[in-house]
Amino acid sequence: MTDRQDKVNWVDALLDDVSGAAPADPSGDLMARVLADAEAAMPAPGGAPVREGLLRQVLAGLGGWLSVGGLVAATAVGFAVGLGALSTVGLDALWQGEYGAYYDDTLGFSVNGWDFEEG
Repeated sequence: MTDRQDKVNWVDALLDDVSGAAPADPSGDLMARVLADAEAAMPAPGGAPVREGLLRQVLAGLGGWLSVGGLVAATAVGFAVGLGALSTVGLDALWQGEYGAYYDDTLGFSVNGWDFEEG
């Protein structure tokens, strides 16, 4: 226990010595070189204005991301409703492979000799 306590006291003494010393100030020559480099890296005053991209302009025109999210949701619902309405007109054969309502009656459903029926 005393060995551990001696190590802690040694670290505390080292930290006390270091914390009491004032940090050294950089030389005037170093500061002059750093400031000269920083000034050289700065853009010229009165530069060209930054233009916003097309997507950002369109988003701003529509009201931002929140409004665009609402438009996307409304578009998805409208698309789903529109596809559902096609079956009432008889145009659902577009995605059913042109078999329509007669798929089960005329073609049936057979896999490896097993015939499947409803019920």
